[in-house]
Amino acid sequence: MNLVNDTKFLTDGWPPYEEGHVIPNDITCRMVYVILKMTRSKNILEIGFNYGHSAYVFLNTDTSLKYHSIDICQYEHTLVNANKLIDIYPDRFEFTHMSSHDIDPSKVSHYDMIFIDGDHSIDGMSRDLNLCQQSRPKYILFDDYVGRLSMDEKIDSPNPKRLVQHFLSKPDFPYEIAREFVYPATDRMNHMVLLKREDI
Repeated sequence: MNLVNDTKFLTDGWPPYEEGHVIPNDITCRMVYVILKMTRSKNILEIGFNYGHSAYVFLNTDTSLKYHSIDICQYEHTLVNANKLIDIYPDRFEFTHMSSHDIDPSKVSHYDMIFIDGDHSIDGMSRDLNLCQQSRPKYILFDDYVGRLSMDEKIDSPNPKRLVQHFLSKPDFPYEIAREFVYPATDRMNHMVLLKREDI
C-alpha cells in the first residue's frame, strides 16, 4: 500500500515549514501494519496531529480502527486537515483542539495505545510520558525517538532517547521496549519506539 499520491490533499496549498512529517510510502505503511498487528490496538489516541499524515496512514491500514487526535493547532492547516479526515472517516476519526498537558489521565485510560508526537521539548515529552504513566495504556508509541543533531553542539538536543531511557529506569513506570522502527520522513530518516506495558 502506497498512499503518497492519496495524501497530497493534506499538503496542497500550504506553504512548507521546518517540521517534517511521515512519508506515507510502502515502508511507512508496512511499519504501521506491523505496529497494529503487534499491539492489536483498536483505539488510539494521538498527541500531535500536524498535517494528519500519520492519522491517515493508520486509518487506511486498519479500516475498523478508531483514532482520536489532539493538537494545539498552532498551524492553520491542522484544523483544516482534521476536518477533512472527520468528513472522510466520520465514525472512526475524532479530533480535539487542546493541549495534552490539560488531559485528565482517567479520561484516556481506555485507549489501547497512546501515540506521542506533540510537544518535543523535554518538559513537553516528560508531561506526555507522565500522562501515559498515569493512564496506563497497553502500549505507548513514541515518535522522534532519536533527536535531531545540533550542528553547533554535535549532540542530540533535546535527547528524547535519553528521556525515554530515564522513564524506563523508574520502578513505577511499568513499560519496556517492544521494538524500535526507522522510517522515512520529509526531513530525515526518523525513529519511533514502541513501549509495551510489562503486565500484558
